[in-house]
Amino acid sequence: MKAVGIRTEYLRDPMGLDTPNPRIFWTCEGGVRQTAYRIVSEKWDSGKVETDSMHAMYPLTLVSGERVSFKIRLWDETGSEGEWSEPAFFEMGLLRASHWRAKWITGAYAVDKKRRYPVDCFKKTFSLQKKITSARLYITACGLYSASINGVRVSMPLAPGITDYRKRVQYQTYDVTALLKEHNALTVALADGWYRGSCGAWGLTNQ
Repeated sequence: MKAVGIRTEYLRDPMGLDTPNPRIFWTCEGGVRQTAYRIVSEKWDSGKVETDSMHAMYPLTLVSGERVSFKIRLWDETGSEGEWSEPAFFEMGLLRASHWRAKWITGAYAVDKKRRYPVDCFKKTFSLQKKITSARLYITACGLYSASINGVRVSMPLAPGITDYRKRVQYQTYDVTALLKEHNALTVALADGWYRGSCGAWGLTNQ
């Protein structure tokens, strides 16, 4: 029996989690019924846990940006030990407001809430002072954004997603390690989107 379809918080190898103790789920391949599991990561070993439940909670305290790689072993209805699963991982996001070092920026004009505006474009150039092993872009916006690094788009469509912007704004995490060079340009196009436009969820209003 082997653990397959491994998910953390219902996502495959997610980045940017903010759940303090993420939940791990899996399904079984081979055998009839799981009777035990064991999860092993760099810092934690669950040991053999006798249960047919196909989920577990990661119990250790995690910090912003921490990446946890793990694998799972199962036992079937006969008590036979299966092979290890394929490696899986999850990575934490920014867990405290103080961990954000960025500041909100906007176009150089006064906003009239009754007007629609063309897309704003922002650009930031930067250079690497040393070789890096990993790099993440944490980004959000009030509106819809499209982000690129060195001409390569990195953002998901329709980001950051609709929320009640007065209370909560989602952010995304992107692995940009492979895109970085000695000299780099981060460009972001920002449109009004649901933030400053009409939204059927709350009626036709301009925020």
